[in-house]
Amino acid sequence: KKMAFSYLVALAIVAVCFQSARSAPCAIYDTVPNPSPQPDPVSPDTFTISFDTNVVIDGQPAAPIVIEVIRAWAPLGADRLFSLMDDGFYNGAAFFRVVPDFVLQFGISALPAETKKWDTVIPDDPVLVSNTNWTVTYATAGPDTRTTQLFINYVNNSRLDESGFAPFGRVISGFETALNVVNPTPDNSDGINQAIYTKKGNEWILEKYPDVSMINCGLVSLPETKKP
Repeated sequence: KKMAFSYLVALAIVAVCFQSARSAPCAIYDTVPNPSPQPDPVSPDTFTISFDTNVVIDGQPAAPIVIEVIRAWAPLGADRLFSLMDDGFYNGAAFFRVVPDFVLQFGISALPAETKKWDTVIPDDPVLVSNTNWTVTYATAGPDTRTTQLFINYVNNSRLDESGFAPFGRVISGFETALNVVNPTPDNSDGINQAIYTKKGNEWILEKYPDVSMINCGLVSLPETKKP
């Protein structure tokens, strides 16, 4: 069964979501998409990202969520992510949409100026890898609208493949941490109001959702080079 887009235009913000109890991960963007003036620098072929969070399990700080990024899966997506990490974009970012047995979504900066800085869209990568359990993908607002928002597939969401969601990596550790992220909107599977969070950042979300789970900091590790 094909899922259809529903478009909502309000106050120069467009939100594009699938009509479904579990709508596909969508992001907001300005009415006129802002194309990147030049491609992001080429990332390493593989690298890992470690997200330290404020998640607590049994009274103890949870292990970091570690993601292996494989550039061959989605080159443009990997390049953008490497640049975002180099800029510290995800430090302090909240997990703003938690849908059990579906996805974990994040990628709006703690600082509105940082979100604005990275609002340039990148072209889509072809879907070379399916959205299976624990793969990581960009949320979109339609074709060629990827910017900074990401989601982790809690389960096999291969139905998203036909809609152009191209995984660029996979979670390799910290599974329990991802599963224990606080759901800020348990009665609303669409998550928090992205437009407000984008405009007001953590000052707003921490007041509105004081128990929200967040990324403390993100670190990049490169594979060790073999000595000749």
